[in-house]
Amino acid sequence: MKRLLMSLGVLVAVGSLAGCGIGAAYTQPGGVTPVAGIVMDTTSGGILHDNGVTPTKTGRACGTSVLGVVASGDTSVEAAMANGGIKKAVFTNQHIRYFVWGAYVEICTIARGN
Repeated sequence: MKRLLMSLGVLVAVGSLAGCGIGAAYTQPGGVTPVAGIVMDTTSGGILHDNGVTPTKTGRACGTSVLGVVASGDTSVEAAMANGGIKKAVFTNQHIRYFVWGAYVEICTIARGN
């Protein structure tokens, strides 16, 4: 009986932690993006910097994370602007790819401007 209660307690604890990961959200300057359990591929967090101007160039700056242990890349707006040859940003947003509960995550900042 004691072993059964202990096993049940462990299952409840693991289920609670799994629920935290599934119901979590990634916060960024443009707002909150929901985080899915297995696969997520979304673009969000749009910020308008200069209304009324049509952008002619696009730049991307990406970073990746593997197993939440190793992360690399520069996802700054400045890097995206440099990669696109942009002097003045008109609009920025982020594209997020999330696989298997965060085993692999790719976040790209996309800058549009002139």
